[in-house]
Amino acid sequence: MILRCLSFGSLWWLRPGDDQEDSQRFVARAALFNTTGFIHGRRTRRLWMVAGAVRINTGMHPDSREAEAFTGRTYESPGLERRGSWNRILLGREAMCRNNPDAILLCIRSDRVGRINFQGDWRSKDVDVVAASAHRGMQETLLLLRFGSTIQTETGVWEATWNNLRQR
Repeated sequence: MILRCLSFGSLWWLRPGDDQEDSQRFVARAALFNTTGFIHGRRTRRLWMVAGAVRINTGMHPDSREAEAFTGRTYESPGLERRGSWNRILLGREAMCRNNPDAILLCIRSDRVGRINFQGDWRSKDVDVVAASAHRGMQETLLLLRFGSTIQTETGVWEATWNNLRQR
């Protein structure tokens, strides 16, 4: 699957390699993770309704020094996977073909697009939830969407386009 990453969740963390003596432990042998959640001062909270994360093996991306460098790029990916009780998207190598991705990865926040009623019929069949968090009336949801798929929020219907969501 070719996946275009438009935005990520609020929470990032690095898992270093296992070998304490390895000089590449925090670089070539590390994994960078992203998920939904909330930041309050120095404290981070996942508060998952749906547990999941995006995994990026840093050794495959030596030119990317900051997490934000992955936004707006296109990657090879096996797609949504289940790892224990978590959902996971693994971002592989950067894709050479950037014009025709199979799907987009997008993080939406309820203060921008409205709240989702997860108990109702809120999404078309081509929408997968990677992770979702909620806290004090706010929601943050990391979605994998095919082009033309739709989601329903309290503010209306939103359609996935090449580079964003568009309200219908």
